[in-house]
Order: sequence, then structure tokens, then C-alpha cells
Amino acid sequence: MNAAKERLPLSFHMTFQPERHYLSALLTFAQGSFGPLSIDAISQQTGIPTGSSSGKVRPLLQYARGMGLIETTNKAGKGVQLHMTPLGKTVIEEDGHLIEETTQWALHLMLCRARGGAEAWHAVFVEVAKALGRNLDEAQFDAYLENKYGSSRDAVGPLVRSYADPAAFGKAAAIQKEDGRIQLRKMPLQPAFFDMLGALLFLVWDAVCPEEGQVSLRELESESGLIAATGWNDEEQSDFLAVGENAGLFRVDRQTGAPILTRLMNTDDVLEVMYDRLI
Repeated sequence: MNAAKERLPLSFHMTFQPERHYLSALLTFAQGSFGPLSIDAISQQTGIPTGSSSGKVRPLLQYARGMGLIETTNKAGKGVQLHMTPLGKTVIEEDGHLIEETTQWALHLMLCRARGGAEAWHAVFVEVAKALGRNLDEAQFDAYLENKYGSSRDAVGPLVRSYADPAAFGKAAAIQKEDGRIQLRKMPLQPAFFDMLGALLFLVWDAVCPEEGQVSLRELESESGLIAATGWNDEEQSDFLAVGENAGLFRVDRQTGAPILTRLMNTDDVLEVMYDRLI
């Protein structure tokens, strides 16, 4: 299937930001959720407001899906069935309020994925960054998106303000707008962020080729765009691979030029140590 068709559409957010306290409430609820429930019932259980024609429950469910925290199944006539993912379980156990910068970056990177992420996030943090760089004129930025989606489409919606608002992902601050410039911030080069990215790559590995013990980094990247979204250059990517190899996550073979990864740990174990090196 075309990767773009697996991404959340431009308007999935219905103009609402991914507010952390509502995401946290949704995850807490999903932990003990049994059986499908209506949107109204989810609203009552979580405190996430909803209304007759719109509300925050549906977009929050979509955000949580795009971030890889939950999976949803629509049951005809019964409502929505929520399933916690391994990443969702790790996040709710280690950082239930989503306040750590590593958590916010992890959820940001998941939204940027080529498959399963969100269209606008992938366009901005992977495609725009590749085409125009990570420090660009706002007019260039707007023109690129207008050319891609048409002048009538609000491509970014709440994306930019979500990274300026402390109630959302202000600590990650992955995009900043100031004085007519757009700055796409690079993910910090710290051990805790290396561990987090290693865990996300294993999740992508499981989704793309679960039976393969060896895979090229290029293949993982083509299916995800995770590393492009970090903003790291080739040398910084090599530093990440070296740290992952030293930590025993994988072995790296560079004899063919492009790195080939051989898995040395299972995904559950990698998720278990994802938060171990937080400062």
C-alpha cells in the first residue's frame, strides 16, 4: 500500500492540539479499557470534552494512533475498541504525564513517520527539511506547502503552535517561527535520546520485517523517515549507531557502504531500557 495512504490526513486534528493531559487521560483509560465504547462514553471516562458535531475525543484518538501509543478498532454499532501498544505501555509506566523531553520527541518522531504518522508532520519535518533545509524563510515554507496541497488547504493546522505551547509539546519545540523564519530544531544529541530512537527503530523493524534479524538502515528509513526527522547529519547518525552498538542493541556492518543492522535484542527489552539514561 502507498505509504501516504497510511498517514493521518491533513485535517485529522480538527484544529485541536495534542494536549498532554488529555493524551495522558486517554492512555490511562486505555490501560483498563475492555470492550468497545462510544465517543460519548470515552469522553465521560476520560474528561476529554466532546459535542454533538465535534469535540476533542476523535482527534485525540487519532493523535494517539499516529504517535504509536494505541491502536483502534471500530466495531459497527458498538463504538471504538482501544488497544495499548508496547510503546504506549512503556510511556504510561515511565512518563504518564508526557513531561519528559525524550517522550515528547518520541511522539513527535512517530507523527513524522512515512507509514502510520500524520501527513502534515511528514511533509514538514521530512519533505520540507530535505527540499529546503531546516532554517528557511516563512514565505518559502508556505509556498512549498501551497504547491503541494493547494492554496485552499491549511496544511499545518495546529502543528506550529503545538510546539510553542507548554500544554502540548513545548518542551520538544521541534519547530519555531520567529521574525519571518521557520526553524526546524535538531533533536538533542544525548544518550537518552539515542536510547529512545533505538527503541522506535525496533518498533519500525517489527512493523516492516518482523521475521528478519538483519535489515539495512536505508530500508527502515524509507519506511519511516525517523532519522531524517531528527535533523541529524551523517556524522551524528554515525554517533547514534555507535552508541546503539555499544549498548548491545544491534551490530552494525558498514562493508557495503550503507549500514546493515543485525538485531541483538528483542523489542520488549529495548523498550525496557528506553528511559534508563534520563538525566
